[in-house]
Amino acid sequence: MSDSRNRKGEKPMGVGIIGVGNIAGQYFDTLEKLDAVEVVAVADLDRGRAEAAASARKIPALEVDELLASRDVGIVLNLTVPAAHGDVDLAAIGAGKHVYAEKPLALSLASGQRIIAQAQAAGLRVGSAPDTFLGMGLQTSLDALTAGWIGQPFAASAFWGTPGHEQWHPN
Repeated sequence: MSDSRNRKGEKPMGVGIIGVGNIAGQYFDTLEKLDAVEVVAVADLDRGRAEAAASARKIPALEVDELLASRDVGIVLNLTVPAAHGDVDLAAIGAGKHVYAEKPLALSLASGQRIIAQAQAAGLRVGSAPDTFLGMGLQTSLDALTAGWIGQPFAASAFWGTPGHEQWHPN
């Protein structure tokens, strides 16, 4: 981790990214604009993919266990496949790291509850995409429902207005 300071004169929190597949580029682009965090290492099951991402950003490519052991990493950004999310999240928490996971946090409610319980016990924070539920549209809808603005709902219908990730995701 560099010794750079952010606008508040603080060292940014080091982010270690586990899983540098297709979505990682969007995270790299966003994180580079934030002065509170700094991506300090990457890891991926595909070592070549990790090395390519690391080389492009002049940061180390590590094995997962090395990234989890790194004192420079304060938060793990888990971009692995969904089936690995729970295990990676728990390993990061076990290593004393905060966790932010791409959706879903875990594949089962029990696994998600275990992640949250272990993080709380360790005094760590956990977040997960999609954070869109906190956006204005869904929060306004929630307010309308809980305040009774529309009465008692008895049915709901929804549709997706865009082609979705099928159009842009390579897999």
